[in-house]
Amino acid sequence: MNNSVWIRNPRFDLTCVMGGALLTLLLPLLTGSFPHVLPFVFWIWLVVFEGSHFWATFSRTYFDTRFRQENAGLLQGSLVFFAFPAAAVVIRTLTNSSWSTDLYGYFIFLWSLYHNARQHFGFLSIYARKSGNHAETITAYQRVIYVAIVGAQVYFAAHFKTELAIRAAPFQQWPDVLRMLLTYGPLAISASAAVWLVMLVRRSYAESGKTALIPALYTAVCLVFYSVMFYVVAPREPFFPSPANGAQKLMLLAVMNSLFHNIQYHAIVWHYSAKRYRSEEQFGWAGRFNRGTASYLGTALLMGAVFGLIVWNMHDWPWINGSFTPGRDFPTLPYILFFGIIGHHFYLDQRIWRPSRQQDLRGYLGLAPAPAV
Repeated sequence: MNNSVWIRNPRFDLTCVMGGALLTLLLPLLTGSFPHVLPFVFWIWLVVFEGSHFWATFSRTYFDTRFRQENAGLLQGSLVFFAFPAAAVVIRTLTNSSWSTDLYGYFIFLWSLYHNARQHFGFLSIYARKSGNHAETITAYQRVIYVAIVGAQVYFAAHFKTELAIRAAPFQQWPDVLRMLLTYGPLAISASAAVWLVMLVRRSYAESGKTALIPALYTAVCLVFYSVMFYVVAPREPFFPSPANGAQKLMLLAVMNSLFHNIQYHAIVWHYSAKRYRSEEQFGWAGRFNRGTASYLGTALLMGAVFGLIVWNMHDWPWINGSFTPGRDFPTLPYILFFGIIGHHFYLDQRIWRPSRQQDLRGYLGLAPAPAV
């Protein structure tokens, strides 16, 4: 099986694009046995993976001279996502109630679920096209990846997150019919995804032989990962002893829900950068930051630490030794920056990774001849 069916090569893809799922699923084993290490794991994730992956988006957009010139409207207009959490804070102040900031945070959470699913859709689409499947089979794969992920996400949101995020009634107090629907419905959806995937493997194997196994493998990884995380691990939260708030009750899930996504994102940005920034003079600071692995990692970690400082001032999370001192006042500026960065990243990211509309990106991903630089 040649490298043309992979994004980069088998070792890179299996380790960095799919391997993050296995690494993430090891965390419940670690923190279940040693709960006191969870705050340390949380801060390592936040700085090394989460905050740094936001920077990865900024570095290839705002700091890329050519991209900035070609997409000025997008980059300027997307900054409106910092105004939305600011508006929620203003409403909170005027009404003397937390409903607006709670609701906006819940909206961002729901968007994060879609954002993660959309990234998996993107990777699956790349593998399906590289594998030589027919258009109908590619469409089927694109549908099954959503089915494989969304059912488990709905289960988690209904059973665990909604109550803590917007102070809704506990799930056990919801109407019986709704509880049954939101319990057995997601399980049925996930089971149907497994059956659909088996049928799809047989069909795609007949079309393209062994290369059909790559999109099937990727879909299976996502199905297993999300099913284990949300059906098996989530009911065992909190892993952190004596959680002081809703955020700490789902601390492990906060890490798990993003870590697989973070690792993939760094992998694709690093691959993109290695292709695009071979001649850094054409791209300004983006070339300097992203052309080499050392400079990429160095600046990413530095900006991840800046994001970590913002999160620390949200007063939701314990320090690495487990100690926790809640803030007395609402963290206005940290709230705006925290949710502004996340919402801005979600929107911008969904606009800059569209191979079907970007000839140069298709080249960097091996879906078309590579562009001249």
